[in-house]
Amino acid sequence: MTDLNLFGWKMGGTTGKSGEAILKDAIDNGRPNLDARQALMAALKAADCLVWSYDMEQRLFEFRGDLKNLGLPALWNRVFIDDLAPVFEAGECERLEAVLKSLDVHTGREAQDHVQCLLRLKDHRLVYFKGARSGKAHIVGTCTDLSRDLYLQRSEGGQGLPLQDINTDPLTGLCNRTGFLLAARALLAKDGDYDLVVADLNRFRRLNEALGHDRADMVLALLAGRLRDAFGEAAVLARLGEDEFAVLTQRGFPRVSERMRGALERSLSVAGFDIHPTFSMGAVSIEGGAGALDSAELLRRAEMAVEAAKSKGAGGVASYKRDLESDGLTRLALEAELRKAFISGEIHAWFQPIINLDTGVITGFEALARWVHPVRGVIPPDHFLGAARDLGLMSDLGTIIMTASVRMLKKWMTAYDLPQGFFISVNLSAPEIERPNLIDDVSRLIRDNGLPNGALKLEVTESDVMHDPVAAARVLDALRDAGAAVALDDFGTGFSSLSYLAKLPFDTLKVDRSFVLTMRDEASSEKIVRAILTLGRDMGLDVVAEGVEDQGLADRLAELGCHMGQGYGFAKPLKAPDAEAFLAASLKQAKAA
Repeated sequence: MTDLNLFGWKMGGTTGKSGEAILKDAIDNGRPNLDARQALMAALKAADCLVWSYDMEQRLFEFRGDLKNLGLPALWNRVFIDDLAPVFEAGECERLEAVLKSLDVHTGREAQDHVQCLLRLKDHRLVYFKGARSGKAHIVGTCTDLSRDLYLQRSEGGQGLPLQDINTDPLTGLCNRTGFLLAARALLAKDGDYDLVVADLNRFRRLNEALGHDRADMVLALLAGRLRDAFGEAAVLARLGEDEFAVLTQRGFPRVSERMRGALERSLSVAGFDIHPTFSMGAVSIEGGAGALDSAELLRRAEMAVEAAKSKGAGGVASYKRDLESDGLTRLALEAELRKAFISGEIHAWFQPIINLDTGVITGFEALARWVHPVRGVIPPDHFLGAARDLGLMSDLGTIIMTASVRMLKKWMTAYDLPQGFFISVNLSAPEIERPNLIDDVSRLIRDNGLPNGALKLEVTESDVMHDPVAAARVLDALRDAGAAVALDDFGTGFSSLSYLAKLPFDTLKVDRSFVLTMRDEASSEKIVRAILTLGRDMGLDVVAEGVEDQGLADRLAELGCHMGQGYGFAKPLKAPDAEAFLAASLKQAKAA
């Protein structure tokens, strides 16, 4: 192999000349007055290309060429592969290293001498790494920025598959994120007033888990078709992510967000399911022309507005404002503080009473997570659970709440004459269900604290178990064998199959509070509650109604045959000492009666 000592590293060769010398000879023969190094740099720049060498042992890259092609600072010509992570989209740097390792350079085998890898940068450009073995522990190659070539070929009507499809979402036929940025840049170059709206499909994860990926894809394809019908060819339409759509078009009436909502939020039927899609939307207004905002910055602002809309609840809409920038910084600060909160003991279990609706006596508690911040006070779960999920802390959160609940239950069993069947419920998230040591941890907690069977009740949601019902059934069966009871939370709000419900080892169904709260005003809600109670009775399951806000609802639920309820009508979630005081008072009242 020819020695390519472009970087001052000795890479062993057979010609006796370095690669740079060979290049210089070739160039000098054609143009005697042209400096070889300058010619090489000019050629690399014209081709949107870098030359690189990679040391496998040190995991060190060295680049030659215009570093702007890779989005690197000018002095970063020598960098460790880990230092490239901020330049690439998530996971891409790891994929590049895996490809480089595939050469297996230490074995000397000749089965594979070349590697190639297409990667996406953080600024949405595509770069193509291509390399070959050059010595025992070195690889050399080129890195080419493909974005300009792709844009030119597409604009000139090119038909090549990689170039044509690279900017198009294959499922919907809309622009993908890269295609949107290019098309938006071209549209915004024209004078005019434009609106960009990004719409995020609410609860798509539940839909995906219930219907399966293929049928969920059908939903997305149908929604894309509705966008085309509503906006035609005059707008830039895109599917930016799994469940996120975007429309950029000239401003007009009705507003873009209203037109999108009218098109997308009509019910549709897939595989026998009636789907009622709702969207959270973020909007940005922009003036086109020579000074138009860059399309990537425009999209960033719209997605920031989407997050603001989500914070208002499903189905919200928000416009970009400057104060959202500080909100984004606040989120980063929140995440940093949340990590510290897990270490410093700021996460606590609070307890909401569950009442026997027939007798009015307490029958158990549900344990709920609260973050008690030393400065900001109590932070409700809606404000930090999303961050905990994004940071991968849900298993840690579950462990904290479960351990605190079991210890509290043991204390109360020792101090009070608890009613038969008394329990504490703890929510079990999807990451916890998949955690390898969950069964052993639950078994040890129950055994070490001397809890009777069913005293610890673990609640799961429909979406968590329907993701993989067979695997969930194995885990839930093992939890019951370990001595825990199992409840299905928020029943009626997901997409569960009754056939699977019959196979899963539940002890309890929990009626979602949305049905209970609307029972008096909506006849359909009471019918749903009746149906759940009948189902629970026929399957031999306990039923707990959530959202019992007053005595009238409690009495009506009791008339319908519901034996347990929880809600603000009885008590809000209480700190451990207050929960114990509530427990003692309820038991005293029952004894006096």
